Amino acid sequence: MTLGYWERHSFDDLAVTAERDELLKPADQNPDPCAAFLNLLRSGRRDAVCAALEYFHYEDRQARWGFGNPLDEYAAEVLDRARWVLRGTPLPEVRGQDRASALWAIQNHAEAADAPLITAALRAVNGDVVDDGAVSAAGQCLYACDVPEDRELVAQLGAMALDEDRPLRVRVACARALASAESDQAAELAVRLTDLPELELQMACAVVLTAHLDTHRPLLERLVAAWPPNAPQADDIRDALEEDQDDA
Repeated sequence: MTLGYWERHSFDDLAVTAERDELLKPADQNPDPCAAFLNLLRSGRRDAVCAALEYFHYEDRQARWGFGNPLDEYAAEVLDRARWVLRGTPLPEVRGQDRASALWAIQNHAEAADAPLITAALRAVNGDVVDDGAVSAAGQCLYACDVPEDRELVAQLGAMALDEDRPLRVRVACARALASAESDQAAELAVRLTDLPELELQMACAVVLTAHLDTHRPLLERLVAAWPPNAPQADDIRDALEEDQDDA
């Protein structure tokens, strides 16, 4: 789907609806998606802006096929509008989809300064649609941070990964996001998570610890030895251990 939730959202302005519909037109109808995207992005309406942010995210996803995002020149403006959405009052009728669209839009563009907004978004959700987008944006934000990274964001990801009431999928995503951090705080959380029985969590946190082989090599060696031979990330961890040994 091009616009996710916003494809079926009922806008109370016919002009906004027309712009949204322009984004959904097939190529044989000669649409002008860039103009429609910009009109929505600059509308000042929360729901319209979120439809534009979702469209930007769609184009970002399509870029993985090698064509690039044709809207990349507006990435700074997208980031500004996403921050505006995250700072504002959520639309109660959309059940978190507005924040989700903002977070997905910045998953490849979040900066270190966005840590407080992303942390707040993570704290505000309870397993709803925001989780995946927030976690993805959090990983990018940590990657953009200097070491040590934002302590509140690292702590929030760790708390969510440790929370047994959350879906395992979300917990693993949080642990993987921590792999973008290289601080001792992230390593300490990763060590705690490797004590849990879920193999997916152990593997995600082992990646975090590959940045700390000087202190956690024995733990990684024990983990890899205990995993099934075909464990998805086992070879990556073994390679990291061997490369470190070769460098030594």
